[in-house]
Amino acid sequence: MFNKSLLSTATILSLSLLSQASFAAEECKEDKDCKNGEVCILALTPHVCKAPQAAGAACKRDAVCASSKCEIPAGKDVGVCK
Repeated sequence: MFNKSLLSTATILSLSLLSQASFAAEECKEDKDCKNGEVCILALTPHVCKAPQAAGAACKRDAVCASSKCEIPAGKDVGVCK
């Protein structure tokens, strides 16, 4: 009984670690890591590839906006897609 319990726990733990490793491998570092016109959203952790954001979405750089225009107010780190 104890051996089955230990084996089950070890299996679950190893699957958990493998799934975390696969998610880490998918993290983008820059836009060229993404496919199909998606951009790397660096503001999220982990960084993920997403389609350019619509008007009104939060942004930190022009590339993440469908309009290519991220308006960041003076003194702020985050702006809004136009």
